[in-house]
Amino acid sequence: MSKTLILDIDNTLIEAMKELQPRSEAALRRWLAAGHRLVFASGKNACAFDDLIALLKMREGWHIASNGGILAEPSTGRFERLACVGARSQRCMDVMDQLGIPYFAYTLDEIVINRPMPQAQIDHLEFLKDPRVVLRDAVDPRAVVKLLMFINAADEETPRRLRQALQPETMGLQLIRTSGELLEIHDQHQTKAVGVRALANKLHLDVNDLYAVGDSENDMSMLEIVGHPYIVANASQTLKDRGWPQLASCREEGVADLIDTLLAD
Repeated sequence: MSKTLILDIDNTLIEAMKELQPRSEAALRRWLAAGHRLVFASGKNACAFDDLIALLKMREGWHIASNGGILAEPSTGRFERLACVGARSQRCMDVMDQLGIPYFAYTLDEIVINRPMPQAQIDHLEFLKDPRVVLRDAVDPRAVVKLLMFINAADEETPRRLRQALQPETMGLQLIRTSGELLEIHDQHQTKAVGVRALANKLHLDVNDLYAVGDSENDMSMLEIVGHPYIVANASQTLKDRGWPQLASCREEGVADLIDTLLAD
């Protein structure tokens, strides 16, 4: 029976700022060769999947992008907007400008900044194969999928000030940490669970039959609804506290171990 495996990318399948390792690449190839389905579920924009899809020669398939904001089929160029910040981003950008908080505005095909940003941050996003970062005076708020800020997890004051000034919940928005460096503004319904349910409906799959692996808080909604949730050994303590099955190894080694186990069943 064909299985569906849903994988977070950064720090689950691939260590941030690194390339896919040979063992995990080989495991993914075996998984696909056995006739199973592989789905990426990431905070990245859909174009960030292109290199992985080309490397693994995945000719078709839907993937979950922008933390559930977008359902994408890169092989055909089709996209479905599920939940995006949209026009509300104007208020968010105004508040962040007033507070002096630098941000990146994600659209479907680019990341817009309205001021010079540290090159290390731009390099980080472009290395992760996110859309090209462009400097522009303004962006159409309706085109914004999400907003991203580089704010270290140790900095609790900046998110507090932003939350107090913005009151995101009153706008149907949420502040969510997607890594130790990144804080994002999403639609309240922009979760990986929304993407998983949309994918399951489209492909006529039972969510109880799905396998998923994650490492961070933005993976929690996805892990809560699938029948077979797993976390890698380097997962955040918040995920470990939930008691989900924990793989013995970190990142790609843990994913490769899981694939070996599932293929042996």
